[in-house]
Amino acid sequence: MVYDAPSGNITSTVDFFNYINGAVDSWFFTGIVVAVYFVMLIRMMYNSQTTTAQAFAASSFICMILTVLLRITDLVNTSFMVIFIILTAIGAVWMQSENAKFD
Repeated sequence: MVYDAPSGNITSTVDFFNYINGAVDSWFFTGIVVAVYFVMLIRMMYNSQTTTAQAFAASSFICMILTVLLRITDLVNTSFMVIFIILTAIGAVWMQSENAKFD
């Protein structure tokens, strides 16, 4: 599928990112954030000093910050950002409940 060039020149990085995101029907940055999430989650789970709850909470939090920044520049939709906010809340509750068992 051919995507038409923008009507004006691409003068900033945000214009370039909007062009890329438009060419793939707004899935470019969504895919990047999901890929970053899974890479961080799996990498943190391999660390012997972190639990699964800590890895889940940390990777959710980092991706939540990333999606908020991408939402400010209108590169991801609001519902995708809300998903990572909910995942961060779930991770925080999970981590707290896991810590409460050992105290």
